[in-house]
Amino acid sequence: MRLAFFSSARRLFGDSKGAAAIEFAILAPIVFAVIFSIFEAGWIMTQSIMLDRAVSRSSRALQINGAKMTYADFKTLVCKEAIILSDCAKSIRIEFTPVAKASDFPTTGTPCVDRSVAIDPVTSYNSGQPSQIIFTRACYVVDPLVPGLGFGLSFPKDNTGAIQLTSSFAFVNEPT
Repeated sequence: MRLAFFSSARRLFGDSKGAAAIEFAILAPIVFAVIFSIFEAGWIMTQSIMLDRAVSRSSRALQINGAKMTYADFKTLVCKEAIILSDCAKSIRIEFTPVAKASDFPTTGTPCVDRSVAIDPVTSYNSGQPSQIIFTRACYVVDPLVPGLGFGLSFPKDNTGAIQLTSSFAFVNEPT
């Protein structure tokens, strides 16, 4: 009886068929999670950089043109400058705050689009007076590529599970 047990155990543990499949089954999810997390981190970083660039360039245009630019014009210009931001016009909210003293800077978080409701409330738009400091904030809402994995888990999300990318820029209007 004892000899038969050792004989069958030796055959079972001595067989190496399927060893590579077991290693693959253990390591593949970890490797794929790392690869997808790196890809998502790069994509989110690229979108964030494009948002910063678009707000900066559009603010420069507002700085020069002043009161001639409406909120819709500015939002359209930001979306045009931020080439890769999908559905930009519906997913971005921009706020302008004239600043006369340090306490005028906003202390609350950047207001973002709430995609769970159908309405889009009006945000503050005041392009300011000549030679006045204007603080611009923008928030773009984007869905993570792989929501339950890696890098996408570390970002704060809204009630729809979207990541909020924010950008801010301060400038002084050109004198007349």
